[in-house]
Amino acid sequence: MKIFASLCIALFAACSSYSPDLGAVPFACGMSDPKCPDGYDCVPLGSGGQMECLKAGGSAPDGGSNSGQCADDSNLEPNNDVAHAYIISSLPVGGLKLAGLAICPAGDKDTYTLMASQGQTLEADIDFDPNQATLTVNLISSGGTTTVPGQPNGSGKAKAALVGTQSGAQYVQVLVAPTAGTLTTNGNYKLTLTLM
Repeated sequence: MKIFASLCIALFAACSSYSPDLGAVPFACGMSDPKCPDGYDCVPLGSGGQMECLKAGGSAPDGGSNSGQCADDSNLEPNNDVAHAYIISSLPVGGLKLAGLAICPAGDKDTYTLMASQGQTLEADIDFDPNQATLTVNLISSGGTTTVPGQPNGSGKAKAALVGTQSGAQYVQVLVAPTAGTLTTNGNYKLTLTLM
């Protein structure tokens, strides 16, 4: 009888609909072991020393390197416009933080989309390497025009916020700011998206 009960439990566990796959988007490592779920490694992304859980064998979105080389960002690209925006399926409480991102090569734009409910506040904040091209973050319409231009928010920081969103898709775009001068790329930025 014990063998039969054990077999039933094993079969039931094997048929679970739970999936441990959390996707390829990096997320912050935990404070104690295990720092990441099974199948994910806690690795440094970008030059800021922030540790992120990255899917084993995967690559971080965009380039975390400031070596002047453009990293392979094929898991996000093309995301230069609304039609090819990187889809963010959900935002955790407290917002979603993406690290190891880059605007590279020259002319690159990173566009993200997420769903909002009527009346929510959407905030998009970026932190970038101030020694490279100045970046901005804009909220844009489904037609690609800027609805809320990003504003500088300190050295190496910019922010855009919209209070009272319409229900549906919202678009966020990171690009080189018009004030960047002759610099055309930034190999290291972080994006934080919050819906309240």
